[in-house]
Amino acid sequence: MFPVQFETFNHVWKRKDLIVRDLTGSGKTLGFSLPLVEFLRKNKTLGNGKIKAMVLAPTRELALQVAKEFNLQKHHENEYNVLTVYGGVSIDDQTYQLRKGVDIFVGTTGRILDHMERKNFDFTNLRTVILDEADQMLKLGFKEDVDKIMFTIKDKAPKDLQVLLFSATIPRWVKEIAESFMSPHFETIDLAQNLKNKTSKTVHHLAINCPW
Repeated sequence: MFPVQFETFNHVWKRKDLIVRDLTGSGKTLGFSLPLVEFLRKNKTLGNGKIKAMVLAPTRELALQVAKEFNLQKHHENEYNVLTVYGGVSIDDQTYQLRKGVDIFVGTTGRILDHMERKNFDFTNLRTVILDEADQMLKLGFKEDVDKIMFTIKDKAPKDLQVLLFSATIPRWVKEIAESFMSPHFETIDLAQNLKNKTSKTVHHLAINCPW
């Protein structure tokens, strides 16, 4: 296991609320998906078509990557269903899949709100909500969407809902989300605070605006 996976496994398994900070590309997705799937598998709640976990992602690409990681952990093809939703494609197909039955739901905030407004969700069996790359999500201006989603979930979901925030940085607004929606006893695992490898101060980054 990579450090982030080793450090978080037992905390996620024991259903603690967590803020986890580590670099992009460090293996954070497996850090929350592996213990979550193993917990649900042990408790024999996978495969009944009820949403047990929801992952919020800032971009379509990250949502697809997260869904792929969940799918790779299946013991067999029909063990559980993973649905990825994002804008720019038909919402009707996604609605059909939701009504057919989904165990793990991954999506971008705008499309998740669309489904909420259509009342396509049943939060009765929801156990865990994950904000992946929470800093990017909020930096891109999705805080209002995240607030709406989280307030709705907290109102409808079981009282023992687990909330996990995985991020490459932890600015103040990430902590504000934590204070609003997480247990007051949430824990923070910071694996990026004492890094020896840092960007050289003599390196200059240039960006060129390209219409394509």
